[in-house]
Amino acid sequence: MGLLASAPVLAACGGGDGGGAAAAGPTEVRVGTLPIVGAAPLALAAAQGLFTAGGLAVTTERVQSGAVALPALVAGDLDVLFGNHVSTIAARSQNLDVVIIAEASRARPDNFSVVVLPDSPVRQPTDLSGRTIGVNALHNIAGLTVSAVAGAAGVTADRLTFVEIPFPDMTNALANGRVDAAFLPEPFLSEARRTLTVRTVMDPCSGPTADLPIDGYVVTSRFAEENPDVVRAFRDALGEAQRRCAERAVLEPLLVSSAGVSAETAAQISVSAYPTTTDAAQIQRVADLMLQFGALTAPIDVNEIVLG
Repeated sequence: MGLLASAPVLAACGGGDGGGAAAAGPTEVRVGTLPIVGAAPLALAAAQGLFTAGGLAVTTERVQSGAVALPALVAGDLDVLFGNHVSTIAARSQNLDVVIIAEASRARPDNFSVVVLPDSPVRQPTDLSGRTIGVNALHNIAGLTVSAVAGAAGVTADRLTFVEIPFPDMTNALANGRVDAAFLPEPFLSEARRTLTVRTVMDPCSGPTADLPIDGYVVTSRFAEENPDVVRAFRDALGEAQRRCAERAVLEPLLVSSAGVSAETAAQISVSAYPTTTDAAQIQRVADLMLQFGALTAPIDVNEIVLG
């Protein structure tokens, strides 16, 4: 089971003497998310009643990737989407109506790894040249970070072949030889180390991508304009959850109860950085890398994407 299954994460609660959503009953908010550690604060905000306190009844739907789910967000089938910044910035470059309302996570060492089987001839980043690498979606943060770090080692992007595989299926694809290497986030990374004894050949968030903002929460501009109180309540609850998740003593039991990982695995997981504020200047690094590696054809000012 992943961090967040497709189910209500909060019971509805209303009443009280205050105004706004809480007085009229909870406001339903549909959130698309991924079962990765970067989204752990979303689960914590649910488990500890932070959304409820803000008058929100949040339900979640697991998606394969932010890129795949963006059409559902734009169509109004989702209200909020957890997704990587590459997909969001690419969507804006294609004139899709999306804005970032909050950062979710920034990379720390060993949050992500490109891994291979123990007997693989791939030993270092340069050995990935001409190999297939599993990623959860094409043209997203996985491919960008791998390309950037491989490029720093002298491997050009045209020598890397990415294959789209959902994270829950990635270890089987690696074990069965469908791909030569796999890009894995936590908790899938620690599980693969435990079950397959995989080896890390690259930390894709190192060197030119160290401390890179990875993902965030996205809405449409229309949703933000029509529901400013909902956006504010969501950000307030999430910000407090981000702060609490910085403590391993809080995060590890959450991973055991919500992600279905063992206590042993939870103790080994490399925890992301969870910003409590959104820094457009840092997210600009992602857009600049996208331009450098051809994922954008023209520069983008991230200040135009981040909701103040």
